[in-house]
Amino acid sequence: MIVRFNGTLNFPSIYRGPPSPQIDAAWYKISRDVRPTQMTLEEMHKAGETDLRSKVRYPDKIGGGFMVSMEVTHQLHCLNFLRKASWMEYYEPIESGFQDSPQVVRMHLDHCIEMIRQNIMCNADVTMITWDWVKGHKVPYPNFNTRHQCRNFEKILDWGMKHAVHIDKSEVTRLEDTIDLPSPLRRDA
Repeated sequence: MIVRFNGTLNFPSIYRGPPSPQIDAAWYKISRDVRPTQMTLEEMHKAGETDLRSKVRYPDKIGGGFMVSMEVTHQLHCLNFLRKASWMEYYEPIESGFQDSPQVVRMHLDHCIEMIRQNIMCNADVTMITWDWVKGHKVPYPNFNTRHQCRNFEKILDWGMKHAVHIDKSEVTRLEDTIDLPSPLRRDA
């Protein structure tokens, strides 16, 4: 679908402004961790996954398959975490992500910045921004109200909810030949 972004600097949006229960609810709706779904062995191979010995597997009683989740919810979680960090005086006492040591909070923030950077560069939006002469400005001003080809985000969220696996993570299967990957934390950091 074609969507015209509203890039006006002070455009009101339910996703921006000082912290409030309404803004937090809007962000929660789009960035909550949608329950994982499942992928078959064939789908995992099509996705380029070949070494599956460390992957989390669901029990056969619910159809087996591997635990997966959509990257979009992680990216929105990261953006929401950065938003909250910009209102640290409000969120620090109540946000669990800010209760860790300062080093872990910094690592989480840097991780989120890096994930969003990689996604922006991977998807490299080449929509052209025009520049206009604007009353009161002596130099041209960018018009961020641009048209974009977008996916239907509500349908994506609905698909994720419809295909969610509703079992406790403790019920997932650990096969005999399962291996543990090394910790994702660098030891020299």
